[in-house]
Amino acid sequence: MKPENSPFAALEQEAYHAYREWPIWLALRERELEALLTPLRDVTASPEARIQPKDKDQ
Repeated sequence: MKPENSPFAALEQEAYHAYREWPIWLALRERELEALLTPLRDVTASPEARIQPKDKDQ
């Protein structure tokens, strides 16, 4: 039986490509998450968004 006719040849080929593409996928996902989370960080980091403690004297 030739290796390309093996029942696992297609699976092995897909696994190989998935392994090779993993770092690329991670980099793209990191960019996507950064784009989604940056506006949230800006809002939570702004002084207006922080809860100010009330003075006990007032």
